[in-house]
Amino acid sequence: MYENAAFSSQLVTQGVMWEIADVLETKGDWIKLRLPDGYEAWSQNFSTLNLTPEFETMIKSLPRVIIHIPFLPIYANPKMKGCRNAVAALAASFPYLKHENDVYEILMPNGQHGYIQQAVLPVTSPRDIILYVADQLLGTSYFWGGKTENGCDCSGITQMCFSIAGLSLPRDASQQIKILKSNPVDVNKAKPGDLAFFQNEKGSITHVAIMRKALEYIHSSGEVKLNSFNLNAAHYLKKLDNMLEGVYSIETIL
Repeated sequence: MYENAAFSSQLVTQGVMWEIADVLETKGDWIKLRLPDGYEAWSQNFSTLNLTPEFETMIKSLPRVIIHIPFLPIYANPKMKGCRNAVAALAASFPYLKHENDVYEILMPNGQHGYIQQAVLPVTSPRDIILYVADQLLGTSYFWGGKTENGCDCSGITQMCFSIAGLSLPRDASQQIKILKSNPVDVNKAKPGDLAFFQNEKGSITHVAIMRKALEYIHSSGEVKLNSFNLNAAHYLKKLDNMLEGVYSIETIL
């Protein structure tokens, strides 16, 4: 999804399957959409499907399964054989008709049925879920505007991990800090899932990281990787240490 109605415009975010967006404006083949997180950007209409009011009402009555396995294939049959129909993005939320053990019969936006196999998460607390998902994404390429396992930016990975843990965050780091600003925490006392924010020389928030434990964090910069505020750690990063605006507890949103 782009800042303006042109491919030459800056890519600012992405939409994933089953995000129901509001149409704000149209220009030829371009549609300006408001995503569920409130972000507004332009997409080509071939990336979208129009839902009838009846279909939208029907899917609201169905339970949902949130994808927590990267690159999870969607098949046309419950035996998970043959060509895959699609790939489900991390943090996508699919309505499903039924499930047996780990197999879910899901509904696609075009009305077709599909099947995925996903075991329950091995952890249950929101903080543990955030770290479990973040660890799976280590090594993922940095991608400006990205919010999937194919590539993500710094705020994209935080939004994904928090969404799977059942917590809503705005899209950008400068928006995310406003949610937590009232609850700062010492970096030496940070708990798993707390967020560290970084600022440029003008004082603007430009980066965010997920605290893995006190002094250690996961973030997307070049790739999703592990760094530390500990001067003696092999993965200490002086540049971000100097840019740290603060670390904030997520207790207020749990």
